[in-house]
Amino acid sequence: MLRRQICFFLILCMALVSAPTLMFAKSVATDVVIDEVILEPKDPILATVIALGPGLLAHGWGELYSENYKLGLSLLGLEIISVGLMGYGAVQNTSPDMFVGGGGSADDERKMGGNKFAVGVVLFAATWLADICMAGSSAANYNREHNLEFKSGDETLLNGNKDTTYAMVYNYRF
Repeated sequence: MLRRQICFFLILCMALVSAPTLMFAKSVATDVVIDEVILEPKDPILATVIALGPGLLAHGWGELYSENYKLGLSLLGLEIISVGLMGYGAVQNTSPDMFVGGGGSADDERKMGGNKFAVGVVLFAATWLADICMAGSSAANYNREHNLEFKSGDETLLNGNKDTTYAMVYNYRF
């Protein structure tokens, strides 16, 4: 009997609490909120420079600037894997006695460590170069998808002039 009373009391409390909440939620839901997003065009040359400079420490920065998050995070993940592989290969190469077991020799372990380190270096360089090569085209694709036109600062100043001054135009492709 006591359980039934507790259950009835809990159901009554939930009903009393949820009814005003639903009424309040209904009145708030009728409000209209407009979120304005201002899209700015991405500079393909700047994306390449970002991939070249800061991209050496964290691969994928050029792609992240171009808002290609999937590829940027994939390159960053591959960089982390390559650094781990280089570290593991260096440890295995410098102290092969830690890894000897199951009938292998220290020379074999040293060679395997050197190979792992070399694969890590190649993967590190490949992801960095991929970021450099694809960052400019990703920025151009972003501009094309959002119907944005990138103009340099000089070009925007010279468009209204009637003289024969030519503006600098970026046409940079990989």
